[in-house]
Amino acid sequence: MKNKPLGKLQSIAKSAFSDLADQSSPFGRLALTHVLMIAGDTLVTVSLAGSLFFSISPHAAQGHIILYLLLTMAPFSLVAPFLGPVLDRGKSARRVMVVSSAFARVILCFFMANDVNSILLFPEAFGLLVASKVYVVTRGALVPEMADSEMDLATANARLAFLAAVAGMVSSLPAALILELLKAQWVLRLDMVIYVLAAVAGMRLKRSKISEVDVPDSKKVIPGGVWSSPEAFLALSAMSVLRGAVGFLTFLIAFSFRRSSAGTWEYGVVLALSAIGSLIGTLLVSRLKRRLKEQSIMSMVLLALTVISGLSAYVGGLAMDAVLTFTVGLGVAISRPSLDSLVQNLVPFEAQGRAFARVETQLQLVWVLGSLLPVIISMPISAGQALLAAVLGVGAASYLTGRRALIHYDNFRKG
Repeated sequence: MKNKPLGKLQSIAKSAFSDLADQSSPFGRLALTHVLMIAGDTLVTVSLAGSLFFSISPHAAQGHIILYLLLTMAPFSLVAPFLGPVLDRGKSARRVMVVSSAFARVILCFFMANDVNSILLFPEAFGLLVASKVYVVTRGALVPEMADSEMDLATANARLAFLAAVAGMVSSLPAALILELLKAQWVLRLDMVIYVLAAVAGMRLKRSKISEVDVPDSKKVIPGGVWSSPEAFLALSAMSVLRGAVGFLTFLIAFSFRRSSAGTWEYGVVLALSAIGSLIGTLLVSRLKRRLKEQSIMSMVLLALTVISGLSAYVGGLAMDAVLTFTVGLGVAISRPSLDSLVQNLVPFEAQGRAFARVETQLQLVWVLGSLLPVIISMPISAGQALLAAVLGVGAASYLTGRRALIHYDNFRKG
């Protein structure tokens, strides 16, 4: 009996790897493309690591991080207005954008490898970030095309998230070793190879038979994106609270640890537990989806994180910091596939490119805003966790109230 939960998790992980291994299926090909894209992005992150935070003074780190956070928002401002309509233009547009995004990163990695010590590295890295966001938006719109009839969309999104987490962890190890032995240039040159493979995998993407069938009329909303669906709007609002919480907590703990001269290993432990929570969360989604609707999952996560944040603020200590980051990682990993599933189900196929462009833009914006607060305003970690509990509590109450109002409205309209 003690091994039963572990066995269930192993079964879910096995299903995700089976999807990846089945390259005869459209979803398997998308999974391979996604794994390669995430591995490539991980190598970019490793190649640029070391100068942003722990290798410089806290005051200098503050300025660098504010600039970094603003730069991470800029690509969405460029991508969102143009990419959504392009993705909705034709049946092949989304596959073309995947391949174009990968090839663009091959070229940019080539130049970055030659400009590691040059000021040109920054505009090149910015261009690579834009190309990465193009894929992020496109992937969300592609899932309904690629998923087969036996897999609900929340499970499909969760399996991709699980494979991405594994790809990120696995690729970070050789990347770190190459960085230590051969420097960043060779990490970026290896990254060129990975992105070439991603482009080739993207060329093999094809529509699943199920995607040829129109979304049922009962599922359709006014074309134009996520804002036209009250259910999707509420889910996006709830996910925005969670996404902002991730950014806030990450930098709250980072700067609190820096001010208290805590060891780098302590911050590493907290981050590692967050990653483990995310990985476990992606494995739990499909089992939760069998018992609960997406809306119930998001309500449960918001309420649980409110309680854990308040408890962490009251108790304090490294152990509670680790519990909180683990729980946040777990909760966000469970909730994000639910949001994607609602958008993919409630927004018509021909509007999903615009919908996901808006979703990703809003989630990135709230992450930046959440991250900036503890960077700009110095606060004790307990005060920050109490603030986090309050915001999550308001978010939970707002989401539950909105859901109840929507149910009453639907019942009233039906008669």
